[in-house]
Amino acid sequence: MDETGVCGIDRPKCEVDAECYVNILVVHEVNYLSKIVYEFQILPEILSILGHKITVIDYDDTWQSERKVERSTLRTRIHRNVNRAYPEASVTVRRPGMIRLPLISRLSGALTAGADTFRFLRRERPDIVLLYGLPTVGAQAIAAARCFRVPIVFRAIDVTHQLVPYAPLVAVTKVLEKFVFNSVDFNIALTPHLRNYIRSYGVPEEHIRLLPSGVDTRLFCPGPRNNPLLAGWNIGVDDPVILFMGTIYKFSGLDRVVREFPRVLVRYPAAKLLIVGKGEDEDRLKALARDNGVAPNVLFTGLLPYNALPDLIRSVDICINPFELNGVTKDILPTKLFQYMACGKPVLATPLPGTLTFLEGEDDGVVYASLDDFNARLVDLLSDRDHQLRLGGKAHLAAQRYDWVEIAKTLATWLRE
Repeated sequence: MDETGVCGIDRPKCEVDAECYVNILVVHEVNYLSKIVYEFQILPEILSILGHKITVIDYDDTWQSERKVERSTLRTRIHRNVNRAYPEASVTVRRPGMIRLPLISRLSGALTAGADTFRFLRRERPDIVLLYGLPTVGAQAIAAARCFRVPIVFRAIDVTHQLVPYAPLVAVTKVLEKFVFNSVDFNIALTPHLRNYIRSYGVPEEHIRLLPSGVDTRLFCPGPRNNPLLAGWNIGVDDPVILFMGTIYKFSGLDRVVREFPRVLVRYPAAKLLIVGKGEDEDRLKALARDNGVAPNVLFTGLLPYNALPDLIRSVDICINPFELNGVTKDILPTKLFQYMACGKPVLATPLPGTLTFLEGEDDGVVYASLDDFNARLVDLLSDRDHQLRLGGKAHLAAQRYDWVEIAKTLATWLRE
């Protein structure tokens, strides 16, 4: 950190502020305040540090899983000077109310989010709307933007209909995808696969741009192992440590890693698998660890503060991403991979097409393995410290190509157009 801001992020210099700084409304349908920190928080907060005015309209999609006791209300709660990723950032988060009952919550949230978007655009007239959400808030955001003649851009980070948990709603979501892709001023795709998916709906090539995920290379960087930190989970100074970080989805592949972890312990009895985050599959994985006799070696930390992650990554030996290949994962580019790499750690991952486009393999510090072979390759990596160090060095260099600040500046340039 230096006097220019968090992690050395320099504010752009310009003669006329109006030509440089943009007033941006970000609209999504996940919880900004408690969701695991990823692009949704990182990019808006870097943009705020760069001098842009950022307002977020979010949706509390975690009210059931976090067992909140908040009462139902249709009023919008406003949270000012919010930051999740960077202490120097300042974002205003608007949380539309909803009726906190299953199914009704999503419908009521869609109505209140639409009303609040109209209200905000009428009063504040931002320069542009950056839309992340699609089925719950997409159509309303586009209607509001058109009503008040505000440009709107859609950021595509996944294939939305594949995330819908209710089969009857999949077809409806596909219709909404087509509407959103073809109605916004332009789309920004995370990967070439997503760009091709958007194009399949008849969107002209000139209305699609490609912008990958990234990493804060000033925050995530190589450093020594923090043994006192690891001791908090009863990890010894010589214990090999494998790290998984992120939301614990049912398709995380961790069930295979946990079930077969005894084969790792045959060679390395003190090895620890550290699972950082939370999610829908956490309880099942804990039960699997108990049933397979590896509970003392499979450690769940829960959510950790974003600024604690670099020191944790620096303290482990190998980082993993064992995602199953399915409709949800085939086109994604997980941010965690770049965070692992920027800290100079070797990465063991399953080969996802959306990831292979950017990270080809060992030249980028990444070893690819199928789930059938995953734990065997894990043992191989643990057995070769020199190979780990070589991979870590290559990973660190490769991560420099995907610096979040440069990606944010590119995004800001596009939005200013």
